[in-house]
This record gives sequence, C-alpha cells and structure tokens, in this order.
Amino acid sequence: MDITPFTPADAARRARLEMPMLYAWLKPDEAVQAAIAEHRAQWVWRMQPKPSLPKPNRLHMTLCHISPQGDAAVEGIRQALAELRMEEGFDLLLDWSGVWPHNGIAVVRPQPNVALDRLQQAVVRQLAPWLSGRHDDWAPHITIARKASGAAAPAMPPVRWPVREFQFVRSWLKTRPVWHEVLASYPLQCI
Repeated sequence: MDITPFTPADAARRARLEMPMLYAWLKPDEAVQAAIAEHRAQWVWRMQPKPSLPKPNRLHMTLCHISPQGDAAVEGIRQALAELRMEEGFDLLLDWSGVWPHNGIAVVRPQPNVALDRLQQAVVRQLAPWLSGRHDDWAPHITIARKASGAAAPAMPPVRWPVREFQFVRSWLKTRPVWHEVLASYPLQCI
C-alpha cells in the first residue's frame, strides 16, 4: 500500500477549508422572511431524500462569496465595504420559485432589477483584491431548500422586499447548526 505523506501544502489547504467563509449579502426583513416561509410551506416535497429547509431567519441573497481570509484581510474587507457608496435603497419583487435542475436547490428569484445588479457589481469591484475566480455569472436568488429535486412549486405570489442595507458576514459552515456572524451592516446611501 502506497501512503502519501501529509505535506505543509496539505495542512494549509485543510486549514483554509476549516476557516469560516465570508460573504456580502442581503438579508430580508422579518415580513419578507415570513412571506417566503409561507410560500415554501405550500410546496410538495419528496420524502426521500428529505429536503433541508433553512429557518426563515437564515434566508439571504448572496452578493459575493469571498474565500476564507485571515483577520487582517477581514478588517481590510470591512473597511473597503464601508467606503462603497451606492444609490439609496431599492425594492425587489420576488415572484418566481422553483428547483434548479443541475443541483437540486430550491430558490426564490426576483424580477430583474438594475439597482440590484449595480450593487452586486460594485461590491465585486470593491472586493477585487480579495476575490478569486469568476463573479460574472451571478444569478440573484434566495435558497429556500437543498436536496429538493422532484419538489413541486406552486406559483409564487409577488413579495415586495425593501432593500435598505447589505451585510458582511462570516459563516462557519462545518458547525451544526451552521453559524453566521454579521461583521458589519452597510446602509445604502446616496452616491
């Protein structure tokens, strides 16, 4: 039997995997969370595998995923986001839900919104020094279930979501339950 030694590169890779992930995201208010949860309750789910349904207070729309970073970089990201100036808040209209066939994730999606696209693009530009990979294939959505292949979604009644801020969040995905720590909130302000 051939055993490959555990190298320093392996240790670094494992440490990165165990570090918390970082995100810039939008968090719906309680009324929007409740409306999404009410809509999700109308879905017909397959029994096996049992879908994983995030609690309403964990629903969010990711603007940008940032790979794990050390504390100094986290502070730099926090400051960079604080310098971002965007137009005032805007409203999204959530009006579609379904299951993405390529990964079995159930989502709620908004109508196209220029202000949302501008915000996401501005966040990506502002965080460019800390990003790796592509960020041009972003599809705005809120994940409402995982392991949802075969679920049947009823038509979604439109839900108005007033967006007034975005958040910088650190997430420990390996813990159970997953833990999200809001590091900063940024109100949308006039340019």
